[in-house]
Amino acid sequence: MESLALLVTVILLAVYGSGFIAFISSWFRNRVSEIITYIFSSISIVAGILLGFSLRAGNGIAIALIPMSLGIVSVWNVRRRKQLPAEPTSDAE
Repeated sequence: MESLALLVTVILLAVYGSGFIAFISSWFRNRVSEIITYIFSSISIVAGILLGFSLRAGNGIAIALIPMSLGIVSVWNVRRRKQLPAEPTSDAE
């Protein structure tokens, strides 16, 4: 039984870890971190959906919201930071 609990812990650590890696790498502005963010956020979202689906009878939805929200916020952050800033308007004219 201890080995099964260890396996579940490692799987959950991988699911949550992919979300945290995506979230942290979404704050950097280079191309490599953008690719890492997209890869790990897609892993996090898909794993969260599968986790929520497999544990839907219990508290799976609440457990799955954390990696899914981390993945979605990471993608949103990369796209938000990639946009060009608005042009300033001058009132002196």
